Amino acid sequence: MKRCDKMAFVLWFTGVPASGKSTIAQEVERMLRERGIPIENLDADTIRANLSPDLGYTEKDRDINTKRLAFLASLLEKHGVSAIVAAVSSMRRFRDRARSMSRNFVEIYVKCPVEVCMERDPKGLYARAQRGEVNDIAGLHQPYEVSEHPEIICESHLYSIEECAQQVISMLEEHGLLPPENYTFEDEEKIKERLKNLGYL
Repeated sequence: MKRCDKMAFVLWFTGVPASGKSTIAQEVERMLRERGIPIENLDADTIRANLSPDLGYTEKDRDINTKRLAFLASLLEKHGVSAIVAAVSSMRRFRDRARSMSRNFVEIYVKCPVEVCMERDPKGLYARAQRGEVNDIAGLHQPYEVSEHPEIICESHLYSIEECAQQVISMLEEHGLLPPENYTFEDEEKIKERLKNLGYL
């Protein structure tokens, strides 16, 4: 299938633990790969384990880890590969810094009540907190600053993973960062004209 000129972007998923960030991000990744979009999923836990095993979960350590994630994402974007980051990134300044480092940054706030997250608890994190084994969970023990102006809000307690992922895909299409699945040469010219008007081309 013929596609329009590639426009790399960074999708930054934020939310409290167990809100559904990584699961939605993985579904978005799958949908983008199906369209042949060059994409890398920089899973926060994987990056931490391989690049930052010395870091804990203090605000300072979270700051360092999100800075590294933002840097990696910006490098990929610069070279034409879109990046997905799913990270709590609890402070707004962490996310603002990531935004400043990328050209096409999309902040996705995965909204979910902590009570629902505690019920899900796929990694047993909240169970450990109840046993007194950890006391550094953002949104429970430590602050989590809710996104003020995210491009997308996914309410994962109200909609399915597929619906939330489609919400992201639709937004990318609407803003010309992703061509529709079945588009014509005329559609491509319209997308190019829109990108020119926005100053991207």
